[in-house]
Amino acid sequence: MKRKEFLRSACSLGMCSCIGVSLLSGEALAVSADDTKKEADWRIGFVQKRFAKLIEVMNSSVDEQTKMKILEDVGRTCSRENADGYIKFKDNPEGFLDYLVKVWAERTEYDKETKTMKVIGKKQESCFCPFVNKSMTPKDFCSCSIGFNKESFETVLGKPVDVEIEESILRGGERCSFIITMKS
Repeated sequence: MKRKEFLRSACSLGMCSCIGVSLLSGEALAVSADDTKKEADWRIGFVQKRFAKLIEVMNSSVDEQTKMKILEDVGRTCSRENADGYIKFKDNPEGFLDYLVKVWAERTEYDKETKTMKVIGKKQESCFCPFVNKSMTPKDFCSCSIGFNKESFETVLGKPVDVEIEESILRGGERCSFIITMKS
């Protein structure tokens, strides 16, 4: 059975998450050439709603430490999949911080004495992650960004870091900003 056929069969059996899988894989389920943008928007909304529910279920089903580990691991995976953007800055934190200003951040700060970096994101209306709808995704999901930043900065610096969320859109802020501290 081919992949598309499998996904169609799975959906017909009520496995609603297959729409998310098809969206992520770049393939649509039985999508014809005349599908409209409205239908694509429906699929995104569907995935965002199910994703928010997944985070809610996780909040009520697993302990805090396990939940944090899961979400950080998701962020680390996302970071590794996008490593081409930062791997070239290995052992060059200043270059990486400059790069972040070009692609995402409003500004950055680096205190070499305290081994602390601050990344202040640009003001934005919604979370960068396409899974997130800020009106329904629990704020706990921001732990994913902790994992993303840990993976990115640890790769660049070659040593472990702590990441603190200073501000986040999901937590009511105008932007996402982080404090990254190198561990001794």
